[in-house]
Amino acid sequence: MMLDAVILAGGRGSRLGGLDKATLRIDGERLVDRAAAAARGVGAGRVVVVGPEHTRAPGSLVVRENPPFAGPLAALATALPHLDATWTLLLSCDLEHPDAVGALLAEQLAEHLAPTPDPASTAQDGWVLVDDDGYPQWLAGLYRTAALRRGVEQLGDDGDGADADSRLTHLADLPLRALFRAGDLRLTKIPAPGSRTADIDRPEDLTRARAIPDSQPDPDPEGDPTP
Repeated sequence: MMLDAVILAGGRGSRLGGLDKATLRIDGERLVDRAAAAARGVGAGRVVVVGPEHTRAPGSLVVRENPPFAGPLAALATALPHLDATWTLLLSCDLEHPDAVGALLAEQLAEHLAPTPDPASTAQDGWVLVDDDGYPQWLAGLYRTAALRRGVEQLGDDGDGADADSRLTHLADLPLRALFRAGDLRLTKIPAPGSRTADIDRPEDLTRARAIPDSQPDPDPEGDPTP
């Protein structure tokens, strides 16, 4: 199996007044189901949703970080033991356009896997979308699974042979970017317009997303690849 996916769906939704993001609907479909469908659409064999049981998407496995709300790094670490594929698509459930995000990242993987005379391409650990302000959107990325595991182990190891539960405790509330630094992942940053990387954090974001017909991203004015 080449590709699995992890959907993070266990946040507090604080900026949405505590609403459960995963179950909010656009065009009648829950956000978590849209993200899972996007992952399936680009070939993910296994989809792992990290969140409460009610966030289970069709055909997915649901796991929960312990303690709950320990942050996206602990959530990812909880999902990793359930992955078998070489590559992992990592998505937040609140992406406004998960299908567009998935398609752009899958395009990068396809190009990477194509026959190439450049031996340096085998060193690639993944791709992450970068927004209009130059910030990496770590929850809109595609990564080598072994590299994610390496980063988690390095961050969670307390130097005394920490077991899995102890490792997760060490990871609680750490920012996700810490994993990519600790694991020294070799990532390519892919510029993407804000309309593609947008997520639903605030009530006005949800209003905007529901107002766009079929929830399609705006055309890319600079000619970046589109799905």
